[in-house]
Amino acid sequence: MSSRNVLELQQSVHASQVGCAVAGSWKLATGQAVSLHTRAPGVLEIARGRVWLTLAGSLNHLPGAAADHVLQAGERLAVAPGQHVVMEAWNPFGGAADAVAFRWKSNSPSATATAPTASAIAHDWECAVVQPLRDLVHALAQGGRAMGAAVVDVAGAGGQCAAGLARFVGHRIAHQRQRAPSCVQP
Repeated sequence: MSSRNVLELQQSVHASQVGCAVAGSWKLATGQAVSLHTRAPGVLEIARGRVWLTLAGSLNHLPGAAADHVLQAGERLAVAPGQHVVMEAWNPFGGAADAVAFRWKSNSPSATATAPTASAIAHDWECAVVQPLRDLVHALAQGGRAMGAAVVDVAGAGGQCAAGLARFVGHRIAHQRQRAPSCVQP
């Protein structure tokens, strides 16, 4: 995997081109792990589920140290720049773990501007409204194409079923006509 932040990889291509912040919410499916390489300080918050995570990097001024943590919904972990987080959904009782939802909030000093300029407001609008709207339209278009393909497949299967039923009935009627004695009157 490249050195890019995994959170950047999960955002749309356009969002990374316009330089939108990496902060946001993500889901982690059962059986999957995610690796986060941070460049700025931030807070990882678990919104739903429970995770087992390993935090590696400079811990308590010990370079290369690592520590395991278990976080559940509502708990947070501060992550320093350069630290590496690997996390996965976890169930301490050995059953299947529930899917996890988590948030990442960057605490970078550049994120706290005193007076936003017009270009910063336009950039925020692009990142917060326009890009999610583009992503939604794209997802709806993909869903529409999938639904259309499913309707075509169902209609094709229905047509094949009707044709097969017609052949069956036709063979059945022809077979009964062949077996029926013909009544010829002299």
